[in-house]
Amino acid sequence: MPLTRRPNPASVQNNGRQSTTGPRPKTPVVKSPRSTGTRRSARLQYAQPSLTPAPAPQPARSKRKRLHEDSEAQAETDASRRVCPSKQPLRPLRPEHKRIKENLQRGLDAEPNGSAGVHPCKQPREPHPDPKPPEENVQTDLEAEELPPSKDQLSEKNLRLLRILNGEEMDSAGNNAPTLSRTPSRRSMVTSEAGTETTRRTSHSALVYRQTNLKDVRIRIHAEPPDHIQAAIDRIVTAEVSQERRSELRVIAQELRNRLFYFVRAEANEENFIKPLDNAIEALRLRSLGVISKGDWRVDLKPVVYKPRNYGHDIMHRSQQREVDDVSAPLGERRQHTPANDPQSSSIPPCLPPPRTSVKTPRPDISIGIEFTALISSLAAENLTEEQVSEFLDWLQEEMVQHEPNGPLESLLNPVPGPRTLNLAFPFFVVEGKAYSTGQQIYEAENQASVSAACGLKIQLDLESLVNSVATKCDLSPTMSNTGPPLFFAICTQGPIHELWAHWTVADVGSRKFGSKLLDSWNVLLLDRGQDLMIALNNIGTWGAGSFMESIVEHLRFVEKTMRSWNESHV
Repeated sequence: MPLTRRPNPASVQNNGRQSTTGPRPKTPVVKSPRSTGTRRSARLQYAQPSLTPAPAPQPARSKRKRLHEDSEAQAETDASRRVCPSKQPLRPLRPEHKRIKENLQRGLDAEPNGSAGVHPCKQPREPHPDPKPPEENVQTDLEAEELPPSKDQLSEKNLRLLRILNGEEMDSAGNNAPTLSRTPSRRSMVTSEAGTETTRRTSHSALVYRQTNLKDVRIRIHAEPPDHIQAAIDRIVTAEVSQERRSELRVIAQELRNRLFYFVRAEANEENFIKPLDNAIEALRLRSLGVISKGDWRVDLKPVVYKPRNYGHDIMHRSQQREVDDVSAPLGERRQHTPANDPQSSSIPPCLPPPRTSVKTPRPDISIGIEFTALISSLAAENLTEEQVSEFLDWLQEEMVQHEPNGPLESLLNPVPGPRTLNLAFPFFVVEGKAYSTGQQIYEAENQASVSAACGLKIQLDLESLVNSVATKCDLSPTMSNTGPPLFFAICTQGPIHELWAHWTVADVGSRKFGSKLLDSWNVLLLDRGQDLMIALNNIGTWGAGSFMESIVEHLRFVEKTMRSWNESHV
């Protein structure tokens, strides 16, 4: 019996044909009339019905398209492993990264050395002067093909922006995730370095100012006064104070402590620390005293630069020249005699002494002296009215003389320290303060107070010089009951710390020397220490309105009376 090929139900599902080589078991055949249709439809007619239909197979064209796309993706993946990351297509940038890229591009356009407009990855690599051994120089393909940006052509800011774009450093503005490398804030670094540099520069300049400028005008700080001057200082500062007055001073110290304690917590500036002390001085209620804040003093009050004595420079030079030119002298001590090193033929001018303005013009935070109106009232006597006293003081200020040989013309006597201190005469006390947290130190306040003291002492010296000149001209011997050395006091502050200084002057070989000594120091945040400060200020103010003012009035009366008598006798 011939073999007949019958449809297999499995062939419908597998979409393929199966050949048979041996006899197969007989299966019932259901005959049906052949209909006109496709070959696929004819086959499906013999398929047995199924409860769950099989998934419809996709067309062959779709399979070929998917396989082609998969192969292309695999090829791109393989190729991307061999391509430099900088040549791969960039992913869309976030807005903040896009802004950083624009800033980087502008920075690259502004870079010098012809690197404008060139991408960092296109720039030549930096040669390595010390190559590593071959076994240590093994890198992956990715590391070998990376082109790091040139550090010689990119600034620090642009390098950081480039690292953010490459994903090496996270942008904290656009992502809250922790950063890979923490870079300190540039603003905080600049502020800290600037504060440190300011403090260092201020300390250095104040030190040089004390060692050079103050030394040129012969001002010495932390000096010991002569015995008679020390005794006069002790009598003023350590005077007895009644118990009732001590109670009043303690109340003033309590108010000063409260105000300064508030400003210390607030880290206030210099003005805030000076104002409470100004109020405390006003609360002392010392009559006949004038108080001026931030008043500029006169330039002509500053001490003159001391010119050192010449000890025979030419003789010393010739002696040294003979010793150096001697053949027996060591080789290191010989020098060639040429016009360049000969001082007689050298064109370099000799070093000039520092000018008169080598020290700063005083501008104390607080200036205390005799009130000008109180001085006029004290000078007025039975035969001298206040108007006549005012005319006399004006004449002393307008009459110009030379106090020193070959010196400038100056007023015969100008008791007013500055143009803005017209109600203040013969100052004897100043306050120089610095804040607690601004980087300035009390060291600088000490320098400023020493110059102010030298200027105030000069006014007292001018009065003594006027008295001596009038007495010599009229052949008289001045007899003063209130005699004492010229003295000046100062308070230097740094926040709540207050230093009391005494200043004096003595004559030395035709010149004038100025000295200052620290008497005591207080931190007024401690109430007991603040009370001691107020007692010292009270004693100095009492001396200024008492014996000091009486001495000034006595000297001025002597000058006025003597000159008036001399003029009347020579009419």
